[in-house]
Amino acid sequence: AADLRSWNLQPVVERKQQTIVPRGLRSFGTDDADFFTDLLPGPRDRAGLPESIGFWKTRLEETDAEQTFAVGLIYGPSGCGKSSLVKAGLLPRLSKTVTAVYLEATPDETEIRILRGLRKQCPDEAGDGDLVETLTHLRRTPGRKVVLVLDQFEQWLHAHRGEQHPELVSALRQCDGGQLQAVVMVRD
Repeated sequence: AADLRSWNLQPVVERKQQTIVPRGLRSFGTDDADFFTDLLPGPRDRAGLPESIGFWKTRLEETDAEQTFAVGLIYGPSGCGKSSLVKAGLLPRLSKTVTAVYLEATPDETEIRILRGLRKQCPDEAGDGDLVETLTHLRRTPGRKVVLVLDQFEQWLHAHRGEQHPELVSALRQCDGGQLQAVVMVRD
């Protein structure tokens, strides 16, 4: 009943028609955020946000480690929309209290790309240590929450299969969910 009353009290807002630019085989990005949610099927919340985005948004904005996850996984076949969901649907809608560092993983440069992204997005907090030291420091520093988004993570996984203690695994162990979190995106 409360939802119905809330809905009745909201003013009718005219939605302007968005121009949807076909991307071909490329993923949608932040420039497409205005219309991207219109392309998503399924139920929506009161504000019109699709539940698929609301699920991730809620968990990435959560600062109570007991209410969220340290490292999350988005998994699906090639071309199913994982990158678009994150780049055009989720990241542009995150609260300003969350600093997201998005990058595409590679076999050999993922760790360097993460450090570069952190130093660009969090210049005062990232410091000049290695990846494990940097993530440890970010986890222990109160204030902004940092979320690492590692797209095409299967590239890194295949290159480091069988390694005993890769630096990235040790670094991701620093994620606590409250101050520092990661989402890995993997194609099957």
